[in-house]
Amino acid sequence: MHRRYWALVTLCAVLCAPAVPLASAADSTASFKEEVSAGLEEIFIFRTVRTARVRGATPFCADAGFEPVAEDVYALWSLQTNDKSSRVSATHIRPVGEFRACFGATAVGKPFDMYARGTTGGVAWTGKGECTPMAAQPPVSTVRTFNCNLALSGLPEGYAGGWVTSSTAAPILGATAPPDAHARGYLSTSIVTLRLWKNP
Repeated sequence: MHRRYWALVTLCAVLCAPAVPLASAADSTASFKEEVSAGLEEIFIFRTVRTARVRGATPFCADAGFEPVAEDVYALWSLQTNDKSSRVSATHIRPVGEFRACFGATAVGKPFDMYARGTTGGVAWTGKGECTPMAAQPPVSTVRTFNCNLALSGLPEGYAGGWVTSSTAAPILGATAPPDAHARGYLSTSIVTLRLWKNP
């Protein structure tokens, strides 16, 4: 009796084991598709191009909640990546929106305030948060890197909230430099990810 029982257990283990990873793989594939099709989250990835800069406080920055040192205007453009390596292959495909941003005073090694309001893919948003200088810096003296993180509000009806984060390589502008100045070979100014959450 015991021998037959353990033989059946062993046979079942051999025959049933392959079914477990196959079922998991199928569930995982379906889950990846639902990340987009379920519609609970919308994700936008784009690059920014600074088109204007006004130094000092401006009327737009009155809602920032901090003392601004500059107001910038950015055009937003879609990107293209290589689907085999995920490397960015084109950085200026189509315009997808714009935003205006206010920045607080900077200090070496310390975060600084940021306030922004704009539209991406037809969705209006307001963001408030801070930018943090990065320890990793490119091997040129004309670019400085930092990342910005903003909590979003002011979204259209149906959205529960959102978050935007940037990977920024900002050129150091001299007094006579145009606002869209950039360092040769570097994407200026940011690659941005915007995530919006819908009401379930």
